[in-house]
Amino acid sequence: MTVPSSPAATTGLHPSTEIVLVVCTLVVVYGISSPIVPVLILVVSLVTAIWSPRVRVVRWMLTLLVITGPILLMVGIIQGLFYPGEHSARLWEWGPIAVTVDGLAVAAQLWLRLTATVAVCALFAFGTDAARAFDGMLGLRVPVGVAYICSSALSLIPLFQTQTSRAVEARAARGWRVSRLRTRVALLPGILAGLLTSSLVQLDQRHETLTQRGLGASARPTPLQDHHDSRGQRVLRWAALPAAVVLVVVSAAGWLPLPLTSELLGGLDV
Repeated sequence: MTVPSSPAATTGLHPSTEIVLVVCTLVVVYGISSPIVPVLILVVSLVTAIWSPRVRVVRWMLTLLVITGPILLMVGIIQGLFYPGEHSARLWEWGPIAVTVDGLAVAAQLWLRLTATVAVCALFAFGTDAARAFDGMLGLRVPVGVAYICSSALSLIPLFQTQTSRAVEARAARGWRVSRLRTRVALLPGILAGLLTSSLVQLDQRHETLTQRGLGASARPTPLQDHHDSRGQRVLRWAALPAAVVLVVVSAAGWLPLPLTSELLGGLDV
């Protein structure tokens, strides 16, 4: 027997379609060298986050900022200031430090790709749950064991949030000044160790319970929820990945006239 999904879930895409679109997006982002592609992916992700009833856009944007902010700083310093190219046009230099067009191009392209990846993955993670992810992978004929492991990773997100809050509250009750950043950093290793141990124990217990109830006994188990699927979505799932591969091949052959990052930044060398 399947469990009816929420109204918000039934009005969107089938979870299998969402997974296929995420994979195709990553193929295109890392297969095509132009920065236009990750920028378009970021714009589409932002519009989707605003439109989706299952995603809180503020939470999505904060996640994007927290993860990609340090990455921008790192690649900006490593590639933007210490790029090893000797014949690259230099915009500014001071001793061993030099800002070059090629260095900025590499840093921008790398950061845009990573940011697009985080944006798409966070959009999928916040817009689905473990049951939807499990059903989506089953719809794509992924082995049951692999589907269980991947969907369980999503279930760990709210588990981590709950247990972290409880751990912080417990230490605050013992007199720790958890409002201070220095105290939180000092407590972090112990909290993470406890979270890892308890999460592994809970996942093992869940797997044992599901195995006793017949998990993996059938080659095509019944989905956990009811999901709306249509012929158009099934066609999309079959055609999306070949279309993404064709786009990458066409771009690699030079038949897709998209500018490179270095070409867009070439006007800075004046």
